[in-house]
Amino acid sequence: MVDLAPGFVRERWQRSVLGRFPGLGKLTMSSLLSETADEFASVALIWIVLVETGSPALAGLAVLFRRAPEIVSGPLLGAWFDRWSPVRLTAIGFAVRGIAIGGIALLSVVGTFSIPVVLGLCLVMGVTNPLAKVGTRVITPLLIPRRELQVANGVLTIGDQFPYLVGPILGGSLAGFIGIWSLFIPAIMCLVATALVLGVRVNPAVAPPVPSGPPKKAKNSFVAGFGPLITVPVVRAMMILTVIYFLSYGPLLTAIPVFSQQNLGAGGAGYGAMWSAMGVGALLGLVMVPRLARFRPAVVNAVGAAVWGLILLPLVFVHTLPLALVIMFVGGFVWAPYASTEISVIQNAVTAEQYGAVFGARRSVIVASSPTGAALGGLLLEHFGASQVVALSGLACVAGGVLCLCLPSVRATKPEPAEPEPVRPEPEPEPV
Repeated sequence: MVDLAPGFVRERWQRSVLGRFPGLGKLTMSSLLSETADEFASVALIWIVLVETGSPALAGLAVLFRRAPEIVSGPLLGAWFDRWSPVRLTAIGFAVRGIAIGGIALLSVVGTFSIPVVLGLCLVMGVTNPLAKVGTRVITPLLIPRRELQVANGVLTIGDQFPYLVGPILGGSLAGFIGIWSLFIPAIMCLVATALVLGVRVNPAVAPPVPSGPPKKAKNSFVAGFGPLITVPVVRAMMILTVIYFLSYGPLLTAIPVFSQQNLGAGGAGYGAMWSAMGVGALLGLVMVPRLARFRPAVVNAVGAAVWGLILLPLVFVHTLPLALVIMFVGGFVWAPYASTEISVIQNAVTAEQYGAVFGARRSVIVASSPTGAALGGLLLEHFGASQVVALSGLACVAGGVLCLCLPSVRATKPEPAEPEPVRPEPEPEPV
């Protein structure tokens, strides 16, 4: 009787995707550490550059140098994963990120803080960022059978959602408390992530065979990944929806602080609370991924985008912070399965030899879409109120979801068949 609960937990763990594929746990933990470090450093670096230079323009330039290069380097470095070991390339991405962050901290500690050098290190992080961002998506199909990719991607998405919730809080508070020394924390986290991902071993039962014969002529690295995004119908539909999603999400980045100030009268505290509520909802919403894996994945994302937009619309009429927090929480919960479902659709629609190039190109599109949406939101706020911009954002998501539902390729994409339950042997009768 005493062993019932531990036995139940042990059995559930052994049957879970993490219990059956230990490499997924290491990959998820390494991604969680590296992405938390990235979010931590992003916020802390802005504060430290402001303190050291007193220039908001230079702080903004540091952010630009850490993000903009991905638009070009994403397709280029993504193609590397189709030629060389994705585990080692991901480890290089984590290590470069950690060394660059630690280098910025060391420069300030020894009294040689130099903006040109700091911007150079930020540029290095920006250029190599796709190695860290794309690598985990390429490694997952080498560990997990196709029929369980959506659930596995849901687990891996914890490494995406949790950092957005925790990283900025840690970075902002510790940068204000201990200053430049705070940057050593994300640097160490990245190095630990490097050691973890190097311990991941490809599953030979699911890894694609090495092609025999002479190597095929390589396509132009920059454009190789964009081909499937355009020519494969379901991937094209998902990317159209993703672009609409990020373009319509971008205006919220600029509209929500104004909305918090004008409509809620909550100021910066309300602004932070609204994004925190969405982050918590997005983290908890990942529990829906295994259940949604039974349905057509492209339809799930199209419906999810439309529902997210519908949930956002009532925010226009809200003037109290608690109700706004509830709406943002529910919105985050609905949004949570989107990334893992989209990634699973792409992984099942393209060949393994294209994973790196395709996910590198996808990264380039996403990095370009969200800031464009934010800039669009800023322009809209010059002519419309914050509530109207929020409404336009919601309506754009509804329109994008409905548009994709009308595409035959979206409705035709079927879920991968579930793994059959193992047959348990009947217990032998006890001797009389």
